[in-house]
Amino acid sequence: MTARLRQHGFSFMEVMVAVLVLAICAVPMMDALTNGLMVSAASVDKARELRCMKNTMEAILAEPYQTLWLAAAQDNAASYALPADAACAGVTRQLVISLCEQTGTNTVFLTSGSAQNRREAAMLHIALSSDKGYSFTTMVAR
Repeated sequence: MTARLRQHGFSFMEVMVAVLVLAICAVPMMDALTNGLMVSAASVDKARELRCMKNTMEAILAEPYQTLWLAAAQDNAASYALPADAACAGVTRQLVISLCEQTGTNTVFLTSGSAQNRREAAMLHIALSSDKGYSFTTMVAR
């Protein structure tokens, strides 16, 4: 056999082309990995905020009806103190408790003066929202 047929391996040009192709492919892969890590961190924050909002709404709904009624009748829950929770650090929550009445398919919001004489028919409309986009709304009957 000749010496030329016995030579095995890659030439310098083949190695350089392979390294160039690998480098061209590696740049978008690194960008995708970086974006994936950033999205992962953001989803952790959103999950923490969602957990905070759910816990807050559960704590509000666990309150006695009379406490929520008084908060709604006085000032739409401005005097109601939201429960403190370590998971809610950095999450601004806003609570509105309104008095309302269901008439057919319509919901009519009542003023505190008009609700006192219709206390048995009135319900509480509880709306909890955060500054980052989550919002929970429910109605509570007596």
